[in-house]
Amino acid sequence: MFITIDEADFQQVVETWNQGFSDYLVPVHVDKEALEQRIQSLKLSKQLSAVFSIDGEYAGIILLGIQTFQQIKVMWVGGMAVVPKYRRNKVASQLIDYAEHLAKENACDRLMLEVIATNERAKKLYESKGFQVVNELAVGSLNLPAISKEKKTITFKSVTPNELSLTEHPWTPWQNRFIFSDKNYNIYQDGIRLGSISFNVTEDGSSNILILTQFYLLERIDCSVVTAILFRLKEQEQATMVKLTNFDQALPEYQELEKIGITLQLTQFQMTKEINNGVANSYCD
Repeated sequence: MFITIDEADFQQVVETWNQGFSDYLVPVHVDKEALEQRIQSLKLSKQLSAVFSIDGEYAGIILLGIQTFQQIKVMWVGGMAVVPKYRRNKVASQLIDYAEHLAKENACDRLMLEVIATNERAKKLYESKGFQVVNELAVGSLNLPAISKEKKTITFKSVTPNELSLTEHPWTPWQNRFIFSDKNYNIYQDGIRLGSISFNVTEDGSSNILILTQFYLLERIDCSVVTAILFRLKEQEQATMVKLTNFDQALPEYQELEKIGITLQLTQFQMTKEINNGVANSYCD
């Protein structure tokens, strides 16, 4: 049976999450505060999210949220895991069916999720449920030079998510949307706008790590300018490192970042299933 997270014992919810992700390709261990922060910061819903109970024990968990992006109503799976002892009992299948039921009930156009590219078993499950791959997303770090040799005048101006909404790619992953970024900037060189950049900043001991979520250029510019932009941003934010998270590898901006140098940690497939015939079955935007 399903128990919504707002009705479940939250400490047991946390334990279910940690057990489910204990042997994951990228282990994700949280405490109550961290899981609460994930739910709140990504606008997930405790009323939609649930645990699956077998004989009184929590066997699996799924976090869900609904947002409308560019007039398309999306339900996103913000995390799903099955406790090891209950695997091969079709728990994951039931969790996905539960999400699809809620997506239809809430008149969503799409149900979306991400899966690590090497997790073939999970990918096959999602494909069997009618999900299709939209794009492949990179997670890693940029190999920027310690000192920039470029003397280009790069400046940044803070902008609101609404001001950037027209440039947001329709297949931008949920957690990389402008509304979830710590900072959104327009980029200028000698007063001319070059594009925009969005990122989060996390602390690692006494230093900051800049996590790039979106990067859009109005036109193709040479690699030296891209390097200067990122070096100036790193300097301004007093960061020791620049990382990428869920960055679409098909975008031309990613190709420019590759020229600088990227150390990949992993890649994920973003997958979607159309619900209620809300949008056309096209994945070539």
